[in-house]
Amino acid sequence: MQSDDVRRIKERLDIVEVIGDHVRLKKAGANFIGLCPFHEEKTPSFSVSPSRQTFHCFGCGQGGDIFTFVMEKEGLGFREALEILASRAGVTLSAAGRGEKRGRNLTDIMEMACSHYRDLLRGPEGEAARAYLARRNLPPETWERFELGWAPSSWDSLWNSLFRQGVQPKEALDAGLVLEGKGGLYDRFRGRVIFPVRDIAGRLLAFGGRLIDGEGAKYINSPEGVLYSKRKNLYLLHRAKEAARASGRLILVEGYMDAIRLHLGGFEETAASLGTALTEDQAALIRRLTDRCCICYDSDLAGQEAAMRGMYVLQKAGLDVRVVELPSGKDPDDLLSLPEGKDLFGKALESARPLILHHVYLRGEMLRSPEKRRKATDEILSGLGSLSPVDVAPYLARVASAMGIFPHELSSLLEDYRKRGAGRETTAPAKGKRAPAEKEHETDEVEAALCALLWKDDHIRRTADEIKVLSLLEDERLQTVAAALLSAPSRDEVEARWHSLGETFPLRAIARGGDWCEGLGENQAAWDVVLGILAKKKARREYERIREKLSRGEADREDLLRFREVAMLLKSNPRE
Repeated sequence: MQSDDVRRIKERLDIVEVIGDHVRLKKAGANFIGLCPFHEEKTPSFSVSPSRQTFHCFGCGQGGDIFTFVMEKEGLGFREALEILASRAGVTLSAAGRGEKRGRNLTDIMEMACSHYRDLLRGPEGEAARAYLARRNLPPETWERFELGWAPSSWDSLWNSLFRQGVQPKEALDAGLVLEGKGGLYDRFRGRVIFPVRDIAGRLLAFGGRLIDGEGAKYINSPEGVLYSKRKNLYLLHRAKEAARASGRLILVEGYMDAIRLHLGGFEETAASLGTALTEDQAALIRRLTDRCCICYDSDLAGQEAAMRGMYVLQKAGLDVRVVELPSGKDPDDLLSLPEGKDLFGKALESARPLILHHVYLRGEMLRSPEKRRKATDEILSGLGSLSPVDVAPYLARVASAMGIFPHELSSLLEDYRKRGAGRETTAPAKGKRAPAEKEHETDEVEAALCALLWKDDHIRRTADEIKVLSLLEDERLQTVAAALLSAPSRDEVEARWHSLGETFPLRAIARGGDWCEGLGENQAAWDVVLGILAKKKARREYERIREKLSRGEADREDLLRFREVAMLLKSNPRE
């Protein structure tokens, strides 16, 4: 049953860990808080409750459980979210309802391809690849850890394997695994060591292939498409995320081998950019985990020049960007392969320069040249002007000194630059962010709390007086939620039904009500408080209704008697 799948997944996954892949969470009492991923905000109003396994934003009203979050954040239907979370939890899903078979998706096909490549690396076909990996000092246990594989030079090794397993041509093309030529389909990756690329949640999205012999590009990658966008992902981030949270930094390198070597060297907080043009999407990924990004690209000047614009993108997004300078001619893989490499890299990491000072350092020679001074100054002002004054302030004096001017003169130049740029700024909301909802989340907190307690406590749900409970609720939407909970055989069943129908309001309201219940003690005590408050609110509504009838001269004797009773009730305890 689908409800059993939901229950088993929830038993194995912690909502704090799942949401922590998307939102940087900090402990706050019994809960965790962070910046809401569903609307723009500067002060955290997004709360995650480990005890209730729910989330709720006090700013925009979004809320729900682990399934709601994945559906809303990724723009998925319930079935897709169920499959993603089941894969993460290691749960084998039951057959879909009414005899419907579970459909295969593109990530399933990618996993099939990954298994094929990994098997070939260990088989007779993989001898050349194994020799290459041995020369690169990557032993067999490393192949397992990083899921390395081998695509032989054959034109259709992978396609034949997928076809035998029932994969259709369109599926293989959509996954980016094959190309179409005059003679039919053929493998995209041939004669290459394979590196699987997974997203932060561990879903397999793409492959990178490293040529080991012959002509052609050294590296090729899966194409942008249905599954994969390189601007939104970082290689090995799914493995680096916990270490990044713990160490307070993410080390960013360029290549697959550099990232693997740093992991093997004990720097497990390392990920690799999939191209040097860093993006706002990648900055957002990193900010979920940490405030600091240490960039360690190749030591050649051309590589760092190409990455400079992207570094400012990260800094502008709120990251403290530091640039790690390695000994001339060395990349991280080279350095860590040396006997003393780990110590050398550690020292380089500790002495990493703040981005602003590194930019000035790179332009030192130009700043000293009368012919090139103006160009260097304009370039540095362009970088500084893209940042907030708070980011620039600690380095103002040193930058001004390098330019040969006074700090107040540099401040004036920056102010002029920002004013010129202000006219070009747009006021459109950030892409992918939604404005706070205006009405839908404005449910009464106490009425939502009643639904939350019905959701949370089986005993309350079984023993509650349905007629009395529903009569206390004024919001028809919450009446529907409460009625569903009171009449359903189990909470899991009604939850699965809500998810399958795409109804997000019930769990959003339950999360809001759960937050209101915090601090009211155990469930039964909270239930009594909630019933008391709602009974008073109901009495207040009745009092106002009869008073209106009295003012119009329409009240009868029964109304008068009830008016006195309600008035006495409200007078005896005026607090609501």
